[in-house]
Amino acid sequence: MQTTDLSKLVNPPEFLQRILKTYSVKALQEVLATLPIVAEDEYVYDDASPDHGWRPGHLHWVPVGLERNNAGRIQLAGAPENPIAERTVNAIEAMIEMARQLELLGGEMPPPSSPRDAVRRYFDLPPLAEVPRIKQLIRGKKPRAHARDIARNIRVRLIRDKAERQYTVVIEDDGIGQTPEKMHSTLLSLGGSDKDDKPYLIGMFGQGGSSTYAACEYSWIVSRRHPRLLGSDSAGIGWTVVKRVTVKGRRLTYFAYLAAHPDGRVPVLPADAADEIGFVTGSRFAHVKYNFGTSEPAATLYKSLNHLLFNPVLPFELYTGPERNADPIYGNGYRLSLNRDKMVVKDKPFLRQPVERGK
Repeated sequence: MQTTDLSKLVNPPEFLQRILKTYSVKALQEVLATLPIVAEDEYVYDDASPDHGWRPGHLHWVPVGLERNNAGRIQLAGAPENPIAERTVNAIEAMIEMARQLELLGGEMPPPSSPRDAVRRYFDLPPLAEVPRIKQLIRGKKPRAHARDIARNIRVRLIRDKAERQYTVVIEDDGIGQTPEKMHSTLLSLGGSDKDDKPYLIGMFGQGGSSTYAACEYSWIVSRRHPRLLGSDSAGIGWTVVKRVTVKGRRLTYFAYLAAHPDGRVPVLPADAADEIGFVTGSRFAHVKYNFGTSEPAATLYKSLNHLLFNPVLPFELYTGPERNADPIYGNGYRLSLNRDKMVVKDKPFLRQPVERGK
């Protein structure tokens, strides 16, 4: 059975440009209305026979992780900012993994022993909390300027739709990206991981970032593999949408994404569509109508990400509005170090308290 090729259904560069600027439920639903999508109650994925009921030339809703009981695992996050931090960590890993795989093109060599070791090797960057104390130049630049340049490779955007009174969170990285053939088994997997033999990466269980799906109404994902790291896969761009699915007549609710093949492969756009709009490499995750509860995200997200990623191995940018300049995020460890000379630290000594046996 052939994979549904998205490039035969749309104008690829226009479609890619449009989806990358889709930040509201209404706009995303208008995009979906232009595609031949089988309704979720007309095709229900069965892992024993996934091609049963499949309609060639159409897109179908397939469970994230190819598991129809995935809701419990996805709905694990506590505060709504936690999954955003997890996605940001994934973006940091994408930058490190790209550097590692490019290194291996020059010949086999031992991997970095830790994420910190990897960042020193590939980016000449010490722990961010040490940056304010370093005087010597790094790659010909002041340490803070060097860290600022690196931060531009990872961008967290908070976009407010005033008309619909909703927020969209977009996490972008210029890292290794993924091929369309493998997106369903990597970016859209649950519990699957290829990191257990990579000590230079941070996460290992392949779970945290997926909690973003439960915090929003829709998510869209676009990814392009670094052109030099394709292996035997194609150079195309993978694209899909994730949403919660409730099948009529069934109590089961799960999270599903648009697939172009019964095995879970996602729709594909040609590489020249990305070239035309300047999308070189990396992944984009957008979480539309993100539920922040009662908090005001524009005021709290900066503080939350600095707190949750206290001393991240790589810095990143935070945009809290489309017209504002980015705020670089280095973590509270960096912020404390930056202000250390201005702080008066007082400690209270505690006398040893003997513990007596009860009578």
